[in-house]
Amino acid sequence: MSVSLDKIDREILIRLQKNARKSFAEIAREIGVSEATVHIRVKRLRKNGVIRGFYTILAPEKIGERLTVFILLKSVPSEYENVLKEIIKIPKVYEVHDVTGEYYAIIKARVRDKEELAQLLDKLGAIKGVTSTETLLVLRTLQDEYTIPL
Repeated sequence: MSVSLDKIDREILIRLQKNARKSFAEIAREIGVSEATVHIRVKRLRKNGVIRGFYTILAPEKIGERLTVFILLKSVPSEYENVLKEIIKIPKVYEVHDVTGEYYAIIKARVRDKEELAQLLDKLGAIKGVTSTETLLVLRTLQDEYTIPL
């Protein structure tokens, strides 16, 4: 369900996307409202699910996660819901997308090396209902954007 956002909500969200550590007082000064208004608006935006959380974005390669892969997955239709529940439990899996087309899901994962990738693929293959996977290794990332234009 879509949430209606006014100009003030949008201005708050634009600033928080650029720097989630920016104080409500700073945001209030920049957009010409009170700090209390910003606080109340952010609280409402969180309650309504517009803001899902505040995170620190790490550089995966700097902490040893040198390989990013996308895994295309096929499944037995009757087992698919269970397959999804099992996939999201795997620590190296960062995103799971239920998609249309030839594949049932697209999985984004990060691993240290080829050995860890092999272990991940073995885990996926062992899930009851997984019929096949196809792995795409990311050679380089040209854009990795976390903000949504408002």
